[in-house]
Amino acid sequence: MVDMVGSIDAFPGRAGEAMQGQGDAAPSVIGADYMAEVNGEPAVVVYVPCERVLRGDTEVTVELRQLEDGRTAVLAYTSLDALVENCGDLQPWASLPSDKVQHIQESSGAEVLLWDAALPAEQRKDSEGETHR
Repeated sequence: MVDMVGSIDAFPGRAGEAMQGQGDAAPSVIGADYMAEVNGEPAVVVYVPCERVLRGDTEVTVELRQLEDGRTAVLAYTSLDALVENCGDLQPWASLPSDKVQHIQESSGAEVLLWDAALPAEQRKDSEGETHR
């Protein structure tokens, strides 16, 4: 079963643009990714399964998964390859700074955050004709 969360700010297909357009204003939360950018290091980007996203969207609806034990989980992936491997090549996704994943879990009410979790075959979104793993 797939439950959906209300809209959450993210930047589909545009990793690292979260801080643009804020001028001299401080970010609302100064997390590890913000500090990395200040120090000239690239922000750590993660990927979350979501509803279909169109270029230019600034909000996405992140998919939640109902676990067998009844808990609700947010899924996050450490690379796009990991998301495709575990969710299927047709799974819509959004990229966001890694320090925003905890906010998604808290604001969605999900009890669990799972990293790089493989979906059961019946929940994968694969190309037609492909076999499920």
